[in-house]
Amino acid sequence: MFKKIGIGILIITSVIFIYLNLSKKTTITVNFVDENGTKLLVNARKYYGVPYTLLSSKQLEEKIPGYKSTRSFIFFNNKNRKITLKFKSKNYKQEINNFNKAKYVAAAFQPMTVTAKKGFQGDPYNTARTYDGKATGKDSLRLIYSKDGIKWKKLHVSYPRLNVRDPSIVKIDSYWYIVYTKGIVRTKNFKHWEKIKWPHSKIFVNHFEWAPEFFKDAKGRYHIIMAGRSTATGNFQLYVSDFNKKTGHILNNWQSITGNNLPNNMIDGNLTYHDGKYILFYKNEDVTTNKLTRATSNNYLGPYKSETLNVNLTGYDGSEGLEAIFSGNTTRLYVDTYKFTKNGQTIYNGIHYTKEIGQDNTWTKLKPIKAPFIVRHFGILRIK
Repeated sequence: MFKKIGIGILIITSVIFIYLNLSKKTTITVNFVDENGTKLLVNARKYYGVPYTLLSSKQLEEKIPGYKSTRSFIFFNNKNRKITLKFKSKNYKQEINNFNKAKYVAAAFQPMTVTAKKGFQGDPYNTARTYDGKATGKDSLRLIYSKDGIKWKKLHVSYPRLNVRDPSIVKIDSYWYIVYTKGIVRTKNFKHWEKIKWPHSKIFVNHFEWAPEFFKDAKGRYHIIMAGRSTATGNFQLYVSDFNKKTGHILNNWQSITGNNLPNNMIDGNLTYHDGKYILFYKNEDVTTNKLTRATSNNYLGPYKSETLNVNLTGYDGSEGLEAIFSGNTTRLYVDTYKFTKNGQTIYNGIHYTKEIGQDNTWTKLKPIKAPFIVRHFGILRIK
């Protein structure tokens, strides 16, 4: 009896082996998204198998560590096909716990239509900033966290199905708020996101409103600083609006900052109240080199006095998206580095950082942060 069973198993095994080796293979091309439909991979992945066999969940999940498929059984057909699969956090509670315990958290974005080559990534964004961000696909929000501000991990959750550029993050009461170019969202659980209406201002040309960021004033009140192209001058200046922390709405009462030696065009403002004064970092768009700038004032609207930073950008053609973290008399400055290709394309190498001890404008050599993807213009928040 056992001999017959053994022979039967051998026959079945042989038939399966012959079928798997002789049958014509078909493909399943998978587009990876989270539970909200937000893209998780820049490019879709193609898998090969014979009809009626199972596509391994392990194969899928190895491409997106930290996530697991919401579908259990996916079979190859006798024809090639394309599918979109949703994935959810593999260890949701632990992910949120890690994020909440981190010393640093940051909101970043990941371009989703271009792949990285040799550590650099192109930028598909329309520099006129004309798209309204209602659909996902170009740039996806990513949240990262760190113990030291240098080595970062990605938060594996479901992100809002929106195009997000140059985000800034803050936690107010039970909400996490993220403001970004022409938009603001908030969430309590990193699963469900509430999009709050962005009130375009008539004082800016064609909705040219870039890279807004949260900051707190000396009295602990929240505001937003942003670059806007003035209808009066045609130039980019930095503006401040009040923020309603109960409703999450920007009050849209933009006021321009002032200063004795401010450039005609300035963007990417990062403002912090530290050691009894307001310290503003920004990018000077009037010059071709040494664009990184610091300004100080006793009032968040100014007047500010500016100085060009002696940050060595050797190896890069420029940087932007300045973000400063203060610890005692030490300033750590993060910037989004880039180069120009021979055909004039801008390619980005991700966030780098430098340090200044004291305020003698002497900065250490730029070093890259470590992260699971090329982190672009981010907004960093120190929790502890």
